[in-house]
Amino acid sequence: MTDYHPIYGELLTSRQTSDLTGYTMNQLRNFRQRTDTAPFGFVRQGGTSWYRKDDIEAWLEKNGAVEYEYVAPPSGITTPLRSTVTDAKTREHLAELAKITTKNAWGSHGTWLTEQSGLSDAHNRVNEWAEELWNLHRSDNPDAEEFMALNFSRVDNPAQYWPAITWAVRKATAFVRGWNDVTDAEIMEIPVGEVPPSKVV
Repeated sequence: MTDYHPIYGELLTSRQTSDLTGYTMNQLRNFRQRTDTAPFGFVRQGGTSWYRKDDIEAWLEKNGAVEYEYVAPPSGITTPLRSTVTDAKTREHLAELAKITTKNAWGSHGTWLTEQSGLSDAHNRVNEWAEELWNLHRSDNPDAEEFMALNFSRVDNPAQYWPAITWAVRKATAFVRGWNDVTDAEIMEIPVGEVPPSKVV
C-alpha cells in the first residue's frame, strides 16, 4: 500500500523501499543524511521521509536489487555456505519466501492469499499443501506425528501447525507468483521462526 501525493506521485515508506531495493533501513537513513552518496532521492515532510515509487522503479530497472555478497577474511573462521543455489533469480525468490515466517504466515500473508492473490479455493489448497509438505517432512523424520487438518491443529498441535502452514503459505506464494524454480525442499529448508510465535502479524 502506498501514499499518494499530487506532485510526487505514489510514495513508499522506508520499509517498503528497503524490501524492494535490498538496502537496509540504516543504509537508507545514512543516504538521507549524506545526500551526495544517495542512489535516489526522497521526499521529506518534517521528520518523516518517503521515496517516490517512480524513482525506485527506475533505479531497480537500471540496477536491480542490491545483492548479498559474502566477504571472507584473509585469515580466520569461515564455514561452508548453506545453499548451493547458483541462479540469482532463484536466490531472490528464496529470499522473498524467507520473509514468510510463523509470525505472518497465518496473518498478513494468509490474508493476502485469500483476499488479494487470485488463488482460487485458497483455504483448501493451503491445507492440501500443508499436508503434502508435512508428509515430506515425515519421510525424513519418521517420529513426527501424522498430519492433522490445519483447522484442528493450531491449538492442539502447534508444533505441527506452525511449520506446516508456513511451508504451505510459502508454496502458495511461489505458485501464485509463478516461481517454478523453487523446490519444496528449498521452501522447507528456510527456518520458520518461533513455534508457536510470540506475536502474529
